[in-house]
Amino acid sequence: MSSLLSAELSATCNALGTFNKKTGKYLIDDFTLNTVKDLIRYLRRDGEDHEIRRHFGQTKVLQTDLLPMLIDHWEKEELFDVTLRLIVNLTNPALLLYREEVPVERTARHNYMQILSHLQSYKEEAFTKVETWQVFAKKLAKVLEIDWSERDEDTGLIIERILILIRNVLHVPADLDKERRPENDASIHDQVLWALNQAGILDIILYMSSENEKQYFMHILEIISHLLREQNPTSLADAALQRSVDEKLRDDQELLMIRMSETKERLNKVKQYSATRHSRFGGTYVVKNMKSISENELISLKPLNKISNLDFNGSKKSKLVKPKNRRPVESGFMERRSAFAIRLFLKEFCIEFLNTSYNPMMHYVKDVLVRAKAQQNDESYYLWAMKFFMEFNRGHNFQVGLVSETMSVPMFHYVQQQLEKYYDMISVEKKKFSPWVRRLHLSLRAYKELLHTLLAMDKSTDEGVKESAKVLKSNIFYVLEYREFILSIFLNYDENKMPRSYLVDLVETVHLFLKMLEHFCKKTGLMVQKKVRKKAKAKSKKSKPRVSKPKEAPVTVWEEVRPQLAAVLSAGVDHYPPPFDAASDVPIDQQKEDCMKKIQKLMRDHKYEDAVGTFRAAREVWPEEGIFGVAGIPEDEELDMLETVYNTDMGVEVTEIDQEDSHNDSDDDEEDEEEDEPSTAVVETDFDFKDFVLRFCHPRVVSACVCLLERYDKNTTHTNHCIVKMLHRIAWDCNRPAMMFQATLFLIFQRILHNPVPHLKELEKFAVYVLRKFTEIASKSGKVFIELLFWKNSKDAVEIEHGYDVHSDPRDKPGKGGWSEAQEEELRQLYMENQSNPETDQDVIDWMLENIIDQTRTRRSVIKKLKELGLIFKAPTKKVNREKREHVPKDFSEEEDEMLRELWQQFGDTTDPMALILPRMPRKRSKRSFVDRMLELGVVQDRKQCRKKKQRKAKSTADDDKSNESSSESESEASHSDSDAPPPTINIKPKKTNKKDAGKKQQIKNKKGAKSVELSANEIAKLLVQAVDEGFTEALRWLAENLEEVALDQEAEGFDPTAEGTALVPISSESIEAMDSALFLEVLKSIGIAPPSDEQEIYWRIPSNLHHETIRKRREIILKAINKELIVDNSITNTVVPKSANSQEPIDKAESSDDDDLFDNLRKIRDNNPVISDNVSNKSVSNNRNTSNRKRSRSNDPDEGNNRKMQRIEEVNDEEEDILSFAKKTLQTDLPDTEDILSGLPHHSDDSEREDEAARAGGRRKKLRVISDDESE
Repeated sequence: MSSLLSAELSATCNALGTFNKKTGKYLIDDFTLNTVKDLIRYLRRDGEDHEIRRHFGQTKVLQTDLLPMLIDHWEKEELFDVTLRLIVNLTNPALLLYREEVPVERTARHNYMQILSHLQSYKEEAFTKVETWQVFAKKLAKVLEIDWSERDEDTGLIIERILILIRNVLHVPADLDKERRPENDASIHDQVLWALNQAGILDIILYMSSENEKQYFMHILEIISHLLREQNPTSLADAALQRSVDEKLRDDQELLMIRMSETKERLNKVKQYSATRHSRFGGTYVVKNMKSISENELISLKPLNKISNLDFNGSKKSKLVKPKNRRPVESGFMERRSAFAIRLFLKEFCIEFLNTSYNPMMHYVKDVLVRAKAQQNDESYYLWAMKFFMEFNRGHNFQVGLVSETMSVPMFHYVQQQLEKYYDMISVEKKKFSPWVRRLHLSLRAYKELLHTLLAMDKSTDEGVKESAKVLKSNIFYVLEYREFILSIFLNYDENKMPRSYLVDLVETVHLFLKMLEHFCKKTGLMVQKKVRKKAKAKSKKSKPRVSKPKEAPVTVWEEVRPQLAAVLSAGVDHYPPPFDAASDVPIDQQKEDCMKKIQKLMRDHKYEDAVGTFRAAREVWPEEGIFGVAGIPEDEELDMLETVYNTDMGVEVTEIDQEDSHNDSDDDEEDEEEDEPSTAVVETDFDFKDFVLRFCHPRVVSACVCLLERYDKNTTHTNHCIVKMLHRIAWDCNRPAMMFQATLFLIFQRILHNPVPHLKELEKFAVYVLRKFTEIASKSGKVFIELLFWKNSKDAVEIEHGYDVHSDPRDKPGKGGWSEAQEEELRQLYMENQSNPETDQDVIDWMLENIIDQTRTRRSVIKKLKELGLIFKAPTKKVNREKREHVPKDFSEEEDEMLRELWQQFGDTTDPMALILPRMPRKRSKRSFVDRMLELGVVQDRKQCRKKKQRKAKSTADDDKSNESSSESESEASHSDSDAPPPTINIKPKKTNKKDAGKKQQIKNKKGAKSVELSANEIAKLLVQAVDEGFTEALRWLAENLEEVALDQEAEGFDPTAEGTALVPISSESIEAMDSALFLEVLKSIGIAPPSDEQEIYWRIPSNLHHETIRKRREIILKAINKELIVDNSITNTVVPKSANSQEPIDKAESSDDDDLFDNLRKIRDNNPVISDNVSNKSVSNNRNTSNRKRSRSNDPDEGNNRKMQRIEEVNDEEEDILSFAKKTLQTDLPDTEDILSGLPHHSDDSEREDEAARAGGRRKKLRVISDDESE
């Protein structure tokens, strides 16, 4: 500071007035008021170094001039007001001057400490006097006599400034090094509290906390928090004229522990020096044959019995010092026992506040915080008040009604929200995390107090209070988030950021929560919420008949809109009303967003004048941000802004309404489904407390408890109990004692067992249990000694105790999943070699597993590594990869255009022309792309010409059945005549399901009350052929690909019939359209795809009890149907699957359920000969008559009644026996088990060329044989 400025400031301070020692009055003159105003102006011009403020502190102008002047002349309104403003400015907290952050730079830190010392001198010298506070009490009382509705603004400012002055004085921290006050002595803070009480300020604060002074509630709450910050609420509630029995007992125990520790130290010293002299007089020794740094022998200053006792670290300091940036900051909660008189009147203050003001004030403050009307981080005072007064209420005649405002489920939710917010801010503010840690600790203590009050309610003698506690606990324990939160706060503990006091409160909070949860589960049982993943059902856009429904219109390209908008902008538009409603409840920001959507919708609806008018009207309403432009903006910039609005996706749907109902009906086939995103659903389930505690078996939990246990002698008895109980839950309840095998913990056990203390008996017993477990395991395995150096998780603990080969799955063994660079290169070379070798169609993964060097690799690991290397394919076969590599160009070639014209001329008049055109095109494209191309070429004039013509649905009458049979016969004959290649061998293997799954499925069927439809092989063939004719070729191909993927996954992971089925999720437009078709759903049922079982499922699923070989056989049926190789023969319908309705024999319930579950999946392959001979036909007819009323033999085992029975189709070289006669024999005879049949079957290839060669070589006609596999055992 310059000497000129210093002289000017000193002269101004001297001009204030003078103190007359004789009269004890402060004398002022006419210039005093202006002088005080000059001091205020000086402070306004103060710089970042605060030199003027520090000068005022050094001159002690506040103690010597300002306060004496205020005391003697407080009745002068203007002088009092100006002087009060100056005093409030001078007493501002130092942290507020430095933006709530202690400066790190040396000079700034020195200035900060100097300002803090001045504040402490203000508090000690000026504000510990009762006369000072009496002036403010008189002024407050005089002002408060005026009704709040009649006060002017200046009067309200005086009240607020006095409250801020009280806050500033109480906020000044104590100088512990200077005071050095013991317990039960009056510190400077206590002296200020005594002065406030004697002056009547505390009574005025209680009066202002009533309903009429709500505008000052936040100031009052802050004052109360600083007023009681050093007090322990429990000890304050116990304060009385005489010490209570508990207080006496606690003091006696503390004194006894101190005396015992001193006695032990004295005895240890006596033992150490009783037998020998002091080490300094022990003499000097030389160690033979050991050189020192020089050539001389090593010198030892004490005698050594063994050379191993020689220690070179005797003079070194072994104390570990943490780096400064890794030291956690203490939370700043300092509690001490004030003088007895101070505690008495503070107790009376708290009782009065609880009875009259707590609930209304906390209600108002919570409302202010939720509505964000308070200053930032003011919720800290709210959380502190909640914690303090609820704990005080527990200690002093617990009455839950006094704290009912803060004892509710929403309060638990609010505190948990604050905790999560502070956790997030700690991770965001990586350098300035200290204040957030303090706020986090404060909210954690509030959460702990909520649990303590809930426990006190549960122990209450009032039945109403106990019932309320039960309701609260059921609500808190029921919701998933409350339970998960307790675990998350434990796992998120960071010892480098959070202090030890936080860890103490954390362990005690978790202990209390688990204790209450365990007791609640044992007493009443608990149903809880559980989140499960749920996929929302796809919503198809279907229009209702005779009702016009809006549909989404295509958005016009901006290039078409731009010239029209430019013309409107240049022509100008009329003035439009502002798009803002001041009387609406919708927020201003929401109205702004709605206005932007309205402008976009108007432009897309081609209402350009309205769009431009609304855009310019919005500019006048919201000009400040410039999102609608600024005044005088050029037209080209305005057009660019409109382009941005037009092209932005705001979720606005442009709709157009069709007037013709027939047009709505015809558009159904063209509209796509919209699939909602997967969501999570909440279901109820029984709560298992042991499973919940198992989740605490985490190395972070154990390390935190051990860190806290290191200072067990400094911990309270309750804290040690909470630590041991948490470790006991892990080691004993969860059977994970190996998680306690840690060197740090064993050193603590050594100290505990070396110095046994009565109040640590619990710790000693736990230490003995863990050490015994360690010796027991160490006798079996020596590796456990190495495990002492590491923290262990639950899996490691099981391996230590039961052996390291517990997990026999090779995928879980360490080292098996790793791939070196050489192994990755080997895998890449094998893949490229396989893909470039077209001679074999062997499965890619099988070929790689045969040729890879490391034969321990599994199919799953190879597929996973191939995907990581970018060698990705859906199904690991060369055929699929070859199809995938074929890239279909976007543009049509001339040959495709010419073929499209020819095919349209040929099939344009048919019922479904596109179904016939699509399979004949050389390249696979979507149906819509072909339709668009024909429109471009002018082959068709309207899209409707390409749609399927509507036909009358066939009625289920005898005449219709006959006509269908005749038509199907003609189709089959035609298909016979077109085929040249013999059919390949097809094996459909039956699938076994275990009894448990069968019982579950039967329960689901019984609940639904629906029976599965029994279809014959011919009916399945009809369905597949009809699906192909209806244009579902792409959907069937998609279904076949999904079946192949499921089979591959099952091969890689193993067959598990108890697993959940694989969902069929339609993605492409063809598959989505197919899932809306009743015909396609019948096809899914016929091949064994399970429909959704209940309302929580929305997708069809491939059952997990289908073996991968069975799935592949069913896939082959579909592929044959796609390739037009599947025929329909109506003559064998009743023979293959006899209907139970036509049967005349009585059947029991088990047989009927077997019939319902029977899945007949037979396929007929086109034969070389188009017509069956007459004698064979006659034989089949006769066999049909003989077997029409015969029932298949079933198993009487009810558990196996639900197993699906499937039929196997094989090709046999039998020229005399046809399929109908064999079916008759099959149904009349008992057959062996499925396993016997499958073991005897040869492996057949899917290659049609080999079968052609085999057919030519054999020279005999092959026929189909039906085998029914009955699992009678």
